[in-house]
Amino acid sequence: MDLIANFYELWGGAYLGNFSNQMYDNNIYFPIALYSILLAIILTVAYYYVIDRPGTAKFSIWSINILVGGIISYIIAYVSANNKLTTVFANISEPLPDAFTSDILLFGLINMMWTILLMFLLSIAIKWKSTNSSFIPF
Repeated sequence: MDLIANFYELWGGAYLGNFSNQMYDNNIYFPIALYSILLAIILTVAYYYVIDRPGTAKFSIWSINILVGGIISYIIAYVSANNKLTTVFANISEPLPDAFTSDILLFGLINMMWTILLMFLLSIAIKWKSTNSSFIPF
């Protein structure tokens, strides 16, 4: 769990005080990381082995796939963190702090960045056996 928190907090570079503490204390990082990793694996495998056609073996299609993965992971992070933290604060009869709005946006962007990076690395690792896309991204 600490490792996942370090990834999201960029080893202290994106530590956001109370927001980061709430995310860690309420175990919100782990499920979001799990969903994002699964998303990255599914989309990357789908590109190289399910929709592996000559027409889709293009850098532009691969880029769209990576971008879609990043956007979906952003939405997962934003909605999950917002909903869970809203529930946590509602349970103690307090509103979600206003500062958390920008913190959740930043958290979503960080999750998006990690998902895109993972999809890129997975692409490098699994592309070799693809019939048509083994040269994508390079």
